[in-house]
Amino acid sequence: MTSHERAVRRVADDTSERARARADARSGRRRFTVEIDHEDADLVPDLLDQSFVLNHRANLGSPPTLALVAVSMWPATAPSALAGWAAGTLITSVTQVMLVRAYGRRSPHDSPLVWRRRLTVTLALGGTLWGTLPWWTLPSIEDRAYEALLALFVLATMAATTVFTSPLRRMFVAFQLPLAIVSAAGFVVMGSGFSVVMAALILYALVFSFVLYVQANRNAVATARLACDNRVLVEELQAERFRIEAANLELRDVNALLRHQAAHDALTDLANRQRFRDLLDEALTAARADGTVVAVAFIDLDRFKKVNDSLGHHVGDDLLVAVARRVRSVLRPTDVLGRQGGDEFTLLLTGLDDASDAVAIGESICAVLRRPFDLNTAGSRRDVTVTSSIGIAVGPHGADTADDLMRHADAAMYRSKGHGRDRVELFDESMRVALTRRLDDEAELRRAFANREIVSWLQPEVDLHTGRIVGAECLARWVHPERGVLSAGAFVPLVEDAGLLFDLSRVIAGSGLVARAALVDVVDPTFRVRINVSASQLSDIGLLYAFLSHLDSQGLPPSAVHLEVTETAVISDLNVARTWLETAREVGITVSLDDFGTGYSSLALLAQLPLDGVKIDLGFVRDMVHSPAARAVVAATVELADGLGLHVVAEGVETEEQAEALRQAGVHRAQGFLYAPAVPLDTLRDWVMVGAPWQREQARADA
Repeated sequence: MTSHERAVRRVADDTSERARARADARSGRRRFTVEIDHEDADLVPDLLDQSFVLNHRANLGSPPTLALVAVSMWPATAPSALAGWAAGTLITSVTQVMLVRAYGRRSPHDSPLVWRRRLTVTLALGGTLWGTLPWWTLPSIEDRAYEALLALFVLATMAATTVFTSPLRRMFVAFQLPLAIVSAAGFVVMGSGFSVVMAALILYALVFSFVLYVQANRNAVATARLACDNRVLVEELQAERFRIEAANLELRDVNALLRHQAAHDALTDLANRQRFRDLLDEALTAARADGTVVAVAFIDLDRFKKVNDSLGHHVGDDLLVAVARRVRSVLRPTDVLGRQGGDEFTLLLTGLDDASDAVAIGESICAVLRRPFDLNTAGSRRDVTVTSSIGIAVGPHGADTADDLMRHADAAMYRSKGHGRDRVELFDESMRVALTRRLDDEAELRRAFANREIVSWLQPEVDLHTGRIVGAECLARWVHPERGVLSAGAFVPLVEDAGLLFDLSRVIAGSGLVARAALVDVVDPTFRVRINVSASQLSDIGLLYAFLSHLDSQGLPPSAVHLEVTETAVISDLNVARTWLETAREVGITVSLDDFGTGYSSLALLAQLPLDGVKIDLGFVRDMVHSPAARAVVAATVELADGLGLHVVAEGVETEEQAEALRQAGVHRAQGFLYAPAVPLDTLRDWVMVGAPWQREQARADA
């Protein structure tokens, strides 16, 4: 903010405050009549201004008036007395003139009441001196003509000063009362009947002057009020102008902030995805015009997710900010660093001679990021080390667009990760072929979703003691028209790269519910289909309600479904996941922790999450035949689950030896290739109705 803008806002605030105070005072004044109490502090300055102006004019006419009185009364008055009176009156007038000039030079901080008091005193002195005129001439007056002339001077003075003292009542009183009373007393002292009549006439004139004063005062007050109101209106208009200017400045600042926020990442203040894309478009246009090289780099932090999961999101955010700051330290002023999202950054390099310049900058970034980051973790400092995988693409090459360069840099970054991470890869023709193939595969995958080729097959969950099918897990399969049935491992990575994981989860869940509804007449009510829930689903409570709605549309109770969550999905936001799972259990859906034993915090999660069961990871199942440690882990898991009231299921059972070891450990349910892989719904339905192959083999063996 400039100094001018700060001044405008400060003046706007001050002026608004004064205008409000004036407006409040004005609204209060309207309760008074026109003949207000002139002690009203808001009108005193204006009335005082009028009083000083009128008094100044009156005093400018004082010398001629004194000369006229002296000439007229000279024959009937002792010269010394008349001269003394004139001198005193003139001195008083000069004093008032000096007071008027001092008032014009007064300080803005002077109180109007002080100046009003000074003017009142001088007026009282002037009125008294004019009132003593009959006293000074008293010994020499013997002619009624002079008495009448003297009375005329007094009456004329009273009439004139009625106007000059009209703004403030105390001014009128201070001058007129001494003038009338002292002069009337002088005429009474003369002792003649005519002089007494003159005294009465003066007192009558005082009453008449007061009547005139009331009207003159009314006009003066109205003028003062109008001046005050006009001043308030001017101040209000000025305040409004300043407020508008200040509002415009604030609006400009807000717009600038909004434009900045719309173009920058909220966490790191780097260019966001759209801003980076716009700058890349501009850079490509400029590069084609001047024949220079533009490079785009994708920077991905290696194993950042482990830092986020183990130390918390706040530490992860601090790390991202520190990474952005450190990368900036090795860039040129013209380079643009952006954040795509998560732990992925983008870099725009312009004015390059060739690709080697971009690679050199990429190597500098890798080097500077290898140094540990000193971060605050749970109140203590900790060194956190991350590396980076960087992919670079240069252009323009022919018709390369901004999207082309972004895709090429992304592909090069994945090549960097595939070659061991912490390195720089430059996009080349081989990557172009691989990228084209990947784009074709992604397009084919999207067609598969549209053509309903992605389906849910069911892997039986078997009672280890009876061999009976007691449940099933929904697993994704791609029924490819040319390549046959593809397992999830063959296409789920492509699903993740294409951003279709949510769509896959939705399809599998919906297909699983349809399958459970199709089995309703051949299975027990306790038969549950197991559906995996991803991290993205756990972050949206609305999806749970949509899931419940789907259950209702299939006519299924919530108990017909069992949800499985992995530690990885839960730990990304434990509080949100807990709320989601608690809501699911409240409506009757059971929940298990999948791949138990493989994560860092599996045991802790059992106490923190609302669970109904655990599924032992296939790694322990595979090793328990030959590994006492694996058998001990499984046995401890079963004992812990029993203590917590959780049921246990084992996955990945492939041999009878493994099944027997699980039985001895106390596990009652399992699934795996020993029994069957995932099969279509019709196959599972037949097995439930007439018996599964392993059940028939067992029956033949028993026979």
